Formats: sequence, C-alpha cells, structure tokens
Amino acid sequence: MARDKVAEIRINPRTVRIGHQVYPLANISRVQTLEVRWGGRLATSYPVKAIAVLLVLFALVSGAIVVLVPALGVGGRALTTQLLMGAMALFGVSTAYFVLLFLYRLLLRRKHYALLLEASGTQYTALSGTDLAELHRIEAEIVNAIEKPPTREHVVEVHGDLVLGNQTKQTGSGSRMTINN
Repeated sequence: MARDKVAEIRINPRTVRIGHQVYPLANISRVQTLEVRWGGRLATSYPVKAIAVLLVLFALVSGAIVVLVPALGVGGRALTTQLLMGAMALFGVSTAYFVLLFLYRLLLRRKHYALLLEASGTQYTALSGTDLAELHRIEAEIVNAIEKPPTREHVVEVHGDLVLGNQTKQTGSGSRMTINN
C-alpha cells in the first residue's frame, strides 16, 4: 500500500473516505490511536544485543590470537600485537556504529502513532505519523460521525506529519502497536 500524504478526509452520512480507502460508517466498530513500537531489527534495543555479540566475539578472537600465534611459532610477539590491533580496530568501528545507532534510536527518533480503524472484524491502519494531537482530532471527528452521522458530506482537513497507513496487526499490550520487520 502507498505511503502517501493525506490532505483531507471526507465524511458523509454513510462512509468515511481517507485517501483512496472508503470505510462504511455502520461497519466501524472501533477507532483508536496507538503508539507504534518497533520490533525486530528496527527495535530500539536491537543495537545493544549486537554490541554484546560483538564484545563476546572480540574476546574469543583476541583470546585465539594470544593463544594460537605463539603456539604456532609463526611471528612472535610483533605479529600477535599487530593482529590484536587489527581486531581491536575492526571490532571498535563495528561497536561504535551500533552505539551511535542505539543513541539515535533512544534519543533522536521521533515517536510514531497510528490511527487504527476496526471494520467488519479487520483492523486497518488508516493513518500513521508523528503528530499525536492531529490523530486524536481526526479520531474524535470519526467517532462523532459514527455516533451522529452528518446530514451532508463533511470535509476534515488533515494537517501535520500524517500519511496513509498499511494494514497491520495489533500486537502487544495496552495502547501500543508493534511492527516487526
């Protein structure tokens, strides 16, 4: 599904049109705004696991270098030192990348939210973005239209950082949505 910006939502007595998707008002059983939590490789804690694996690998590789190079009698202390320095540089750069990625995800990545509509037993992510207040405003407009359908078509202008969402499954507890990629 496309991730296009939405300029307006059209609510008429029978339907709600969000972008190119049309939802019958009578079939909408639930409207909620959820915080999107990233899972899998996109999770905030994923780099911490990678850092731990890199540190264990570095310990194993450096231990093998210290034990095997003198035992093989190939290059002596100079070769052992050079191999250790190379391993430190390689693992240091990799670890620095994952530390910076973790700090970015922890401190700078903006929170994302999704407007979830449940119609006919299926959950649809109608909109997603970073503007929570705008999503709550749109949620209130849709709920008001469900409770008291308008007599004529009503256009709701959409502002903020919102795009059409993809169909996703809600997993997790509370008011969170987890996306695993």
